[in-house]
Amino acid sequence: MAEAQENPAVIAAIAASYLRQGRGIDWVSRGLTLLGAAGILIGTYASAPLRVTGLAALVVLLGLVQSFFALRAGFDADIFSHLASNGFSTTNFDGAMKRLALFAEDRAPRPMSARARAAMVLVRRQAVFLALQIVSLFALPLLGAVL
Repeated sequence: MAEAQENPAVIAAIAASYLRQGRGIDWVSRGLTLLGAAGILIGTYASAPLRVTGLAALVVLLGLVQSFFALRAGFDADIFSHLASNGFSTTNFDGAMKRLALFAEDRAPRPMSARARAAMVLVRRQAVFLALQIVSLFALPLLGAVL
């Protein structure tokens, strides 16, 4: 059976939808980041062991990294939405990104499927950092009880 020809607009629309799912991950992570920040404040004023405060700081740091990936995923979701609606072509997009110094001058053009796969990695990275935040938060009370 012959493989279907790539339809860039459909791939861009799917990628945009997938990337928008990162918003939910971002909201949960922001909440956990606030909990980590509260843990730092409480740990500082309650004279908690440095390990407990350090773990709360790790939760905040992981949340900040996740926020970076969320920012990138949101940007890419908007770009893929424009590409899906034929708001502009990939050639125009690549040229503009090079002029804004967001792409290297020698960057080769890529098919839409490769662009989408690379962008969708951002949401998976968000999920990994959210999972690390959750594990760190669960470890926080255990570490506090042990110390």
